[in-house]
Amino acid sequence: MFTIFSSITGSFGAVSVIRISGSNVIQCLERLGFKGSPKHQKASFQKISDIKTGELIDESLITFFQSPNSFTGEDVAEISIHASPFIAKKIFQILSEIDGVRLAEAGEFSKRAFLNGKIDLVQAEAIPDLIESETSSQHKQALKQLQGELGKIYEDWRFRLIQISAHLEAYIDFPEDDLPQNIIDKVEFDVKKLSSEIQNHLSDEKIGQKIKGGLSLAIIGAPNVGKSSLINFLAKSEVAIVSEIAGTTRDVVETHLSIAGIAVKIADTAGLRQTQDLIEKEGIKRALQKAENADLKIFVLDANNPILREEDQNLIDKNTIIILNKIDLCEKMPDWVNNLNPIAISLTSRINTSNLFKRLEEKIINILPNNFSGQSSALITQERYRISLKNAVGFLEEFSLDKNIELAAEDLRMTAREIGKITGKVDIENILDVIFSSFCIGK
Repeated sequence: MFTIFSSITGSFGAVSVIRISGSNVIQCLERLGFKGSPKHQKASFQKISDIKTGELIDESLITFFQSPNSFTGEDVAEISIHASPFIAKKIFQILSEIDGVRLAEAGEFSKRAFLNGKIDLVQAEAIPDLIESETSSQHKQALKQLQGELGKIYEDWRFRLIQISAHLEAYIDFPEDDLPQNIIDKVEFDVKKLSSEIQNHLSDEKIGQKIKGGLSLAIIGAPNVGKSSLINFLAKSEVAIVSEIAGTTRDVVETHLSIAGIAVKIADTAGLRQTQDLIEKEGIKRALQKAENADLKIFVLDANNPILREEDQNLIDKNTIIILNKIDLCEKMPDWVNNLNPIAISLTSRINTSNLFKRLEEKIINILPNNFSGQSSALITQERYRISLKNAVGFLEEFSLDKNIELAAEDLRMTAREIGKITGKVDIENILDVIFSSFCIGK
């Protein structure tokens, strides 16, 4: 197997780190002028040079990790250099000239860590999530997954399935013997209990995936009520064009924010009204689609002329905040508006906007599970986990001891296989390339 190398740091900062992993690590270090013998988990100050020409390249700190006690499970060296593109290019050139050594592919370090049993697939997929986390909730969730909490749940289920299967397998070779009643009762109880646990895990409203990708919030309402002003206010920047001309926003304008530690994708949409303009019609169609699919909605009304069309009333639900904007210009409003429990504000005069933030944070927090603040339960973060778990529930629902015992045992084996696909405990070579190709180079 090739020894691989790559930079494992981004393009920012004054220091860059190059990782080398494989059986030729010591040969690579010697080729770069390493003096002495590298020691496990020890950092050594070294002068990096091209030993063929004697050219000094850099002064660096080199840390060595001996197999199997490294991230990949192989011999690993991490070279801290000054973040110069020339220095990195020169080192890459020298390493590439060594037989059996090549540049790492995307995700290859993590893939080797998985193949060498250092992490499971669930932990591997947490690495890019942790790197890309922008909010505290995304960071917490990815860190819990990287620490193995989610994988432990799936591995426990797989282990229990194997134990249940063992009760049946013992009788497959002896068809003349009937299953004892106590075995039948235990197997049926354990299968029902396991099926219930998996279904409870699945009934999460995709919160884990929403935390990872961000909750969606749609700002809706009639034209010229202040929707674009609102998204600019929330984003603290000129995200959308603000104009007194009704119908300025004709397409969905989005921005990403962190609110209450949660990633939120906010969309400003076209004003809801009757129109013959084909472009505006398409914008309104997209606005309605965005609202119907959103986790949260802010419905903006003009305090001077509140308009809530009958066809738009079904957009209002428990996760909708009603805003009554422009109260600084309002003398009197209809009584029906108060029944909507609106937040009366003025975006222009900044009246009562703090209450808007407070209500928005409350709504976002209420969407999350009651125990999320303590992160006491691991959540599904990948759609492939969800698909495998649904398949597993399907096999458990097919399981019955009233049918042939071999068929019943096969249902359990297929269930265990579906769960094993998640953590990588079965043959899944066909999906490994798909998973690790989404990683960045150096991970």
